[in-house]
Amino acid sequence: MNTLRTFLWLVFGQRLFAYTPHNAYAYRTKLLKLFGMKCGHRVRARRNVCFNKPWNVTADDLVIFGDCAIVQANAPIRIGKRSVVSQYAMLITEMGDIKFKGKKCFQSEIIIKDDCWVATDVIVLPGSYIEEGVVVGARGMVHGRLPQWKICTGEPASPRADRVLYGTR
Repeated sequence: MNTLRTFLWLVFGQRLFAYTPHNAYAYRTKLLKLFGMKCGHRVRARRNVCFNKPWNVTADDLVIFGDCAIVQANAPIRIGKRSVVSQYAMLITEMGDIKFKGKKCFQSEIIIKDDCWVATDVIVLPGSYIEEGVVVGARGMVHGRLPQWKICTGEPASPRADRVLYGTR
């Protein structure tokens, strides 16, 4: 059943998703829901986002996926409210293990909590947990857990400063 669903998504779903008008966010969200993605209200995905298995993705209210983002969801990916996955960002849930000959792979889920921003060209590796309010700076790499309300950069990403939202206190 999983192989058939993957085949249908790759052959039909991705094409119907990609060949939509620029502002057809509601149509694309309905298509993702049809293929099993759990979407909150007003989820927006650009037409050139690459989902390999949308049924493993949960996106809460007001989540945005930017141009050419890659969501490789062989294991579950959960994204909280008001979070952004920017253009060219990669969420990867499966990697090969270089310690073994052949194709030994491991999978682990990715969790991105509420009010996060995964900026341009960031790679989020399997097993990563991004706490609430984190900003991951452009071209960073997330491996592991990032503490809440921090601005994190680098490879691997680590906290550089506190994230303060002005006008909220």
